[in-house]
Amino acid sequence: MMAVVLASAAVLAYIYGGYYLLLRLVAPRAPPPGPAAAPLPELTVLITVRNEQAEIRARVQNVLDCEYEHARLEVLVASDGSTDATDSLVREFTDPRVRLLRLEGSGKSAAQNRALATARGEIIVFTDAATRFAPGFLREIAAPFDSREVGGVDGHLLFVADAAAPLAQAQSYYWRQELRLRELESALGMLAVASGACLAARASALKALPATVGEDCVVPLDIVRAGLRMVHASRALAYDRLESGSHGEFRARVRMTLRNWQGTWLYPDLLNPLRHPRIAWTLWSHKLLRWLSPFFVLTWLSSSLALVMSGSALRAAAAPAGVFAIMVLILIAVPPARNARGWRIAWSFLVANAGFALGVAQALAGRRIVTYRH
Repeated sequence: MMAVVLASAAVLAYIYGGYYLLLRLVAPRAPPPGPAAAPLPELTVLITVRNEQAEIRARVQNVLDCEYEHARLEVLVASDGSTDATDSLVREFTDPRVRLLRLEGSGKSAAQNRALATARGEIIVFTDAATRFAPGFLREIAAPFDSREVGGVDGHLLFVADAAAPLAQAQSYYWRQELRLRELESALGMLAVASGACLAARASALKALPATVGEDCVVPLDIVRAGLRMVHASRALAYDRLESGSHGEFRARVRMTLRNWQGTWLYPDLLNPLRHPRIAWTLWSHKLLRWLSPFFVLTWLSSSLALVMSGSALRAAAAPAGVFAIMVLILIAVPPARNARGWRIAWSFLVANAGFALGVAQALAGRRIVTYRH
């Protein structure tokens, strides 16, 4: 029982700190990016939407306002069965770079597949209606493609948190750690994750997207499987909004875990350390073990309780688990105070792990999601 307590605690320490420290030890210091030597490639910015009349006008204009050569930019809006004013608002744009593709509600991935078949760009930039790009985003995300070894680029997505929403602020702490991991993995040439709101990929490297898995999961995996590199472009800034409530954050975690768990297991060869040791290491450490962390927490707590009840002389090793259990009970009973940063982070950790647990459970039960954000 003592071995189970220590092993589960060690895995949790590795997931939430050890992996990051190991990356920092072995990652080279990245040189500052230089200017692209070749002309920037032709881009298609693909915005796949359904009933986004509140966002679509500003979203398309935001892309058009980016600093990029006009003749090399296409903005393709794939409207998947929209029943509001989305289509008419897109048609109001007289800029020849804007093109509307009307589809009949087949689901996001199917709509993206149809749009990719008509896209003109050498590079496809996936994004969402609610996302906004910084002025230099397109130049920065296109620049790494100067190297033929690069098949995809992950933009630097920043979330705008409501100052009045404590949970959103706690999420931002978690997200900053996520971006640090991506920067280190990119420097080591083992990045295999991306944000679907600001993801660019060579059109020639893209494959048909599965109906129940998002582009943020399968596109990076297709790219590394093809022997190309994923790169994180820390200067390619994009912005999105955070879910500000516990319920919204919980639903987002469940959805993300469900779809990405199913998508990652479509690539068993990449998870095999004998075939792809570096990619397997990062996928297990960055993704799968993190989604499994609530189960390691439960193992740690239950084994610690069993150790205490056994009367073993080693029962003091269960003390950290006891402190953790008490904190969880307090958090459930008393919502975190707005000015208590540590409590906010702990509450966000608890909500996220509850979402991970339900997402994995639903994935194992065979649930599928083909819709958009909700």
